[in-house]
Amino acid sequence: MPRTKRNISKEQKANEFNQQLQHKLNSLKTDFESNKVESFGKINALIPPSVFARQLHMGYESFKSKCNNPGDFSNNELVRMAELIDIDINILIKFIFKMMKYKNKFKAGDSIRL
Repeated sequence: MPRTKRNISKEQKANEFNQQLQHKLNSLKTDFESNKVESFGKINALIPPSVFARQLHMGYESFKSKCNNPGDFSNNELVRMAELIDIDINILIKFIFKMMKYKNKFKAGDSIRL
């Protein structure tokens, strides 16, 4: 069955986008609180990096580079991310430390202690 074009206003389109984004953020919040998020790949699977970067007021390239090196996130960016996902900042910091441990383990052979 072919798609039909819907004639909706930009405001309605923006409302639908925000509603879908909020649903994805709620799903991400649940995953964080149950410790199911193991990497930024899981986050990027739910929310495209370009959309997540825009919501964090960051550029796409800087967000992607910080995903590859999680220790580069500033405190303000972590606070914004925690507020966007609506989780406790400690959960997010624990995730970032776990990602740093994972990255360091394969770079130098030694990992940081948590």
